[in-house]
Amino acid sequence: DYDGSVVFGALLDADRGGYWRLGPDLPTLGGQHYLENSAALITGWSTEDWELELTDTMPWPQDNRVEGAAESRAVLRRLRCVRGEADCVLALQPRDNFGGAASCTPRDGGLSLRVGDHMLGLWTSRPVEVCSDGAHSQFRLREGEEVWAVLASGAMLGVWTIDRATSVFRETGDYWRHWLGGLTYTGPRGDRVRRSAMAVHLLSYAPAGSLVAAPTTSLPERVGGDLNWDYRFAWVRDASLSLAVLSLLGDTQVARRYMDWLAGLGSSTDSPLQVVYRINGGTDLTERKRGDLEGYRGSLPIRFGNRASDQRQLDSLGYLAECALIYLQQGGEWRDEYWEMLRRAADYTLENWRLPDSGIWELPVEAHYVSGKVMSWVTLERTVRIAERTGHGGETCRWRLAMEEIHSEVMERGWSERLRAFRQRYDEDSLDASALLIPVMGFLPADHPRVLATTERVEETLTINGFVHRFLAGETPGYTDVPLGEFEGAFLPCTFWLATTHAMAGRADEAEKVLAGAEAIAGDLGLFAEQVDARSRTFLGNTPLLFSQVEYVRAVVELAKARPLDRARLMGGMMGQRTSRFLTHEPGESRGGER
Repeated sequence: DYDGSVVFGALLDADRGGYWRLGPDLPTLGGQHYLENSAALITGWSTEDWELELTDTMPWPQDNRVEGAAESRAVLRRLRCVRGEADCVLALQPRDNFGGAASCTPRDGGLSLRVGDHMLGLWTSRPVEVCSDGAHSQFRLREGEEVWAVLASGAMLGVWTIDRATSVFRETGDYWRHWLGGLTYTGPRGDRVRRSAMAVHLLSYAPAGSLVAAPTTSLPERVGGDLNWDYRFAWVRDASLSLAVLSLLGDTQVARRYMDWLAGLGSSTDSPLQVVYRINGGTDLTERKRGDLEGYRGSLPIRFGNRASDQRQLDSLGYLAECALIYLQQGGEWRDEYWEMLRRAADYTLENWRLPDSGIWELPVEAHYVSGKVMSWVTLERTVRIAERTGHGGETCRWRLAMEEIHSEVMERGWSERLRAFRQRYDEDSLDASALLIPVMGFLPADHPRVLATTERVEETLTINGFVHRFLAGETPGYTDVPLGEFEGAFLPCTFWLATTHAMAGRADEAEKVLAGAEAIAGDLGLFAEQVDARSRTFLGNTPLLFSQVEYVRAVVELAKARPLDRARLMGGMMGQRTSRFLTHEPGESRGGER
């Protein structure tokens, strides 16, 4: 449960956070990569005398789990000596929310550990000793030798053996290869796109079909500062973007589960859907702060919960409508409940788009943010298109009229002649990278003179070393004047919007440069955090960020469309997907929700 109590939190407090260490006895810098076509993570350490390889994986990633595994979550680890011989250690010290230590009881084949309300079970292929706060073992591995370990929540799922651990590891690898085989992307950067797709899948919560924005809390946007937020929840915006991307890549099943989940949710606000939920659909995300912990590199406070759940963010419903349209276009099964949800979203937008809101950045001061108006237009425009496809075209007249009114108002009040760019908010000459949503979402074409001028201003004013920051703090309500790059890091989704805008305008070389710069800091794992220090090129903020991963994929796809050969390959894959779906269509079954 991503948003549950913390058992391993050493990232936020090394002494009180809890951890599970398996590797060389002495601290040694290692490197990481993923096993090819798998979500298994490999960490390697190497010296002149020895080489060790640790493989981590989580079994049973599928929604329909094997018998007996439905309620359990497990981490499976294998430490292997590749060369020489090395002294190694296993140290397991879980904690209950940075507090009480585990109570350990030996049992056949391992240990039982009580940590607060959690019951854990540990099995290892070598004996371990019970200590005051967990388990510990020191041993030497020689070339070719290995140690297996499984830590599971709930029941131990029977007796573990090396043979069973090996079999489960292989089954998990088979699942990922099969899942990847169902994706239809045939364009460039295929390995990185598939890695992003796997990251999206890994951030999903199988029992509900929801997705978390990131698996971490309170990793700072400014080291040593207080911009530390809890992202272990399901934002409608981030999850909708992610499911739209997976639908484009060929997986509409996970999008359907998400749509089913959303359609059954309530709201603690006047909006039909609140901005963010707990991963089980809960609506209470009351924020709690802890200043008694160490914090990541001294960054406090640590937060649990998120205040955004009570905000009005008009943009949120636009991403949902975008997701629903793409899901429908890709042949996803359509249900009446989805239409009812979208109709309510469109009606709410119709009634409220003139109001100020907190904007896409969840700012502390409500205003008439241009991005909110643009995304209100997107909500209505996408819902109209869905209505036309699903037999509800007669309900769209009011929405169409509002679309025209919003468009006209943004062109008049959202544009600044002095800036020669679209504004952050009405009546103020401040710049915001969210203006790049105007071409990204089709509000205006990317080669429109105002879009070209805005893109140029964003690059001149908000960009350092190719990475785009959200805004200037001194020109944004609720913040004091801090120089660009010092208030917070560059926001990676904005950086990918810049690449997307360049690609859509036919400037493929510029888009390539932006993408290559971002890929250089993602390393072998291909994962993106929320932000980056543009000068040191180190990540900031929670990581990996769902929003960053999916905007990266969008930029890659748009760049492929901008290059004739890549576009042909890309379209070939999409056509193959649609042909396959048509050929496997059963008589009497509706296709793509069209009636």
